[in-house]
Amino acid sequence: MDQKFRTTSGLIISVDPLRESSAPLELGDPAAEHGVGNLVPANLIRKQIERVIREHGSDPAEAALAICVILDGNLGLAEDGYFDDDETVMKAILAADPAWS
Repeated sequence: MDQKFRTTSGLIISVDPLRESSAPLELGDPAAEHGVGNLVPANLIRKQIERVIREHGSDPAEAALAICVILDGNLGLAEDGYFDDDETVMKAILAADPAWS
């Protein structure tokens, strides 16, 4: 039973929700990427997030916390108040960068 969806660009996509997926989604090893992937600087946010997900793959809560710290380090989100209501994230940011307090 296919269901059809239209994307914002107007493309029609057909999906069968009863069909089993072929394989679980896994992140590839960035060092094994072919072509331009090997030339990407390691300081890109995406590469930092991939590394954190691999390191904390068995604990999604720890991975999410580490990603918040990375995003704050790159984008300064705490300074703009994005984490004001999350004491756990603020403690992790302060632990990662004591100069921030």
